[in-house]
Amino acid sequence: MFYVVVDDLNEIVKFGITSGDPRPRLAVHARDGFDHVIRLAEDLPNDLAPRLERVVLAALRDAREAPVRGREYFPARVLGLVLDLVDGWTAATAGPSSLPATDAAA
Repeated sequence: MFYVVVDDLNEIVKFGITSGDPRPRLAVHARDGFDHVIRLAEDLPNDLAPRLERVVLAALRDAREAPVRGREYFPARVLGLVLDLVDGWTAATAGPSSLPATDAAA
């Protein structure tokens, strides 16, 4: 699974991958201020989630964007680029659980 969360107060975006039930990982991030889930792409085929993570990191490096902490925490200004990549890579595998988080709950 690939996720994108935002800390609106500090204007930081964080993305990453996890396996199994995403709720524990997202709860940890929510306690750290990342309580706005932007994308939650589950049931991705094969190794798509880790490949997507590498693609996003490479694109941010190419855009000369540096993490603000760790290796997956970036200024909120990169959100558009991150979502363009995530949406493009997951479009072919889109299902109900691959919709934007705000739509998946509807």
